[in-house]
Amino acid sequence: MIIPRPGKLAVLGGTVAYDPELVRLAPHDPALGPEGYRLDISPNAIDLTAGGEAGRFYGRQTLALYGDALPLGTIEDAPRFPWRGLMLDVARHFMPKEFILRMVDLLALHKLNVLQLHLTDDQGWRLQIKRHPRLTEVSGEHYTHDDIREIVAYAAERHVRIIPEIGLPGHVQAALAAYPHLGNDPTRQLGVWDTWGISPHTLNLEESTIAFFEEVLDEVIEIFPDECVHVGGDECRPGEWERTPRAQQRIGELGLPGAHAARAWITARMAEHLHRRGRRLVYWHEKADGPPGATTMTWLDEQSGPLAALEGRDVVLAPHMRTYLDYPVEPEPGPFAPDRVLPLAETYHFDPPPAPPQATGRIIGVQAQLWTEYMPTPADVERQTFPRLCAFAEVAWGSPRDYPDFLQRLTPHLSRLAAQGIRIGPLIP
Repeated sequence: MIIPRPGKLAVLGGTVAYDPELVRLAPHDPALGPEGYRLDISPNAIDLTAGGEAGRFYGRQTLALYGDALPLGTIEDAPRFPWRGLMLDVARHFMPKEFILRMVDLLALHKLNVLQLHLTDDQGWRLQIKRHPRLTEVSGEHYTHDDIREIVAYAAERHVRIIPEIGLPGHVQAALAAYPHLGNDPTRQLGVWDTWGISPHTLNLEESTIAFFEEVLDEVIEIFPDECVHVGGDECRPGEWERTPRAQQRIGELGLPGAHAARAWITARMAEHLHRRGRRLVYWHEKADGPPGATTMTWLDEQSGPLAALEGRDVVLAPHMRTYLDYPVEPEPGPFAPDRVLPLAETYHFDPPPAPPQATGRIIGVQAQLWTEYMPTPADVERQTFPRLCAFAEVAWGSPRDYPDFLQRLTPHLSRLAAQGIRIGPLIP
């Protein structure tokens, strides 16, 4: 449970004010799991037993959130999923490093443990690549290697993984603006895209372009230590591959059944390269053509997750009608009209489907998304994030479903966040 009243609570009656000096750390108990913990609370001592360092961290988080009303008794708690994530799009609108650090704190407070940074898109390339400096020269604001190392180290202290996302072979117009030879018409000079939607431009199918992005990924893994690297793979329009003679020639040389298969071919090449480097590729799932051994994020609907698990893939559930926090909380005119709406209750009542019996353990987590086309500032992002991230965090942790109880606990929790200067959006149950 994220907001006080953890999952297993045996209350003896009465409360005690939390005092860090009262905490006694017991040896790790592997039976609790690496992120699980148990708190035995008496008037004179608090015994904290955890399965690992992350469990100790979360146990202390629970103590701090209870504050002066820590119940006497035993609290035992552990997460349902090992991957409890949030994706932040910093490509469409750049977010300062200081805000990223603030988001890490907020994830840790809510016992979320993955922050995926969407670093590249049609509208911007936000990560310094020393081998290919024009990627950031044409896009402007970006993170340096030192910025990323600071973010990664700060997050690690709070048991938050930082997952980079380098999108391809679509959503690449910012890269093509920097290096036209990566596109299907090397003589065409594109600009960084200045509108929203899906650009029709894609990478070409040349070996030199594969080598270019292998170099990009090599530099990415130099500064991001996590096992996982996300390469996008979504919303890739095949039109240029269908119309371009050289692309058609390459499709024949590669023995692909058609232009529709080129996206999966590029993704597979990136997966092979990452595997050689000891890393695992993650991608957005749209059809059953992902590379073997990759982790897939199912975003189109709630049914795709179990089906992808049956394909033998690890799955992170991210259905847009439950997890896209950029959607408005109630119907309104604009780009999401008429039906892309995500009220607080819909977030809270998201019931992640289990993996089928033939694929036990394949659904490894859930993730919320913050696409920033219409959120130009950190303040906008925070208002879209809260209070819905509080509900999502309880889904990710696997807390009992009691919506009226959640709303009762949410009100004082939002007051705590507001006291820290967090911008809170409208509370519309």
